[in-house]
Amino acid sequence: MAKRPRGRPASGEDGVLPDDVLLDAVLKAFGENGFDGTSVREIARSLDVSHNLIPQRFGTKTDLWYTAIDHGFGRLQNELMRKADSLGDEKLRVLRGIVAFFIETNARHPSLLQILNQEASQPGPRLDYLFETYIQPVRDFGERWLDDLAAEGLISPVSVTLLYFLMTHGAGGVFALPALTTRLAGPDGLASEGDIRTQAENAANVLFDGLLTR
Repeated sequence: MAKRPRGRPASGEDGVLPDDVLLDAVLKAFGENGFDGTSVREIARSLDVSHNLIPQRFGTKTDLWYTAIDHGFGRLQNELMRKADSLGDEKLRVLRGIVAFFIETNARHPSLLQILNQEASQPGPRLDYLFETYIQPVRDFGERWLDDLAAEGLISPVSVTLLYFLMTHGAGGVFALPALTTRLAGPDGLASEGDIRTQAENAANVLFDGLLTR
């Protein structure tokens, strides 16, 4: 079988790299290297495509960052909404399920938390975009949900900010910081693909049980 020539394939040509595959690779690069340390040329090389393909398709590196963020965080947002709709109406069951699924989804896409770690260390337009577009809406929804459950006496009053950090930088740190996890827990400390759900559910149980009223 002849190898596809390097460079951007013509429209409709077989072998065109799908946007979701490319953007997942972009998220991985930004997560591992940060914005300044990421090379679009290196991403193209790792995918074995022309270095012109990514700029032609997405524009500048800044444009690419925003497109990748919308791809990754938009996917997370949509998956959370579908999961919430599937959990029924029992409020504590919905809360536990959302917490577990949030941790699991971030574990399967650790570049999202890695990028958040990169951008949240200091103010800037990229953090502004992340917060205003994706974090603030989740925060506001979570605050209303937790306040309602606390008012009904189903959980103890808790800061939504604290719970967010425990889910992302607490439970999520195991997946977003693989080098540290390996140092702490050894080479088997990182969950395999099959164990991610179990590990996420265990973390959710620790967080959730602490919310319940005594």
